[in-house]
Formats: sequence, structure tokens, C-alpha cells
Amino acid sequence: MNRSLLRKMILQTLKNYLWEEEDCILTEEEWTELETKILGQMSETDQEEAIYTIIQDVVYEYFTTK
Repeated sequence: MNRSLLRKMILQTLKNYLWEEEDCILTEEEWTELETKILGQMSETDQEEAIYTIIQDVVYEYFTTK
């Protein structure tokens, strides 16, 4: 999956959880962590069509464990 597209999808999901767009700023380490988890789950289940659900789940987990 294209990294740029994946980041845009993650950013859109982050905006759903945050009030201010400025709160969507992540460090490079956080971006890499989210991308790795998402791509790992996609390859585990071999369900690339479920990308939106996987991104929602990973971002939700990120906020609940932060």
C-alpha cells in the first residue's frame, strides 16, 4: 500500500477522534508505529479490502492506550 495514502487515511481517522486539527500532529515514531500495526494486520488477515476497519481499530487502540 502507498505510504502517502495510508497516512492520509490515518490522518482522516485521527480527525474523527480529535476536536482540533492541530492535535493530529504525530511524531515520526508514532506514524511508523501506526503504519506498522495496520500493515501487519492487513497481511495477517489477508484482507486489504478491510483497510478502513483496520485503521479505525488501530487508531482507536492508539487513543485508548495513550
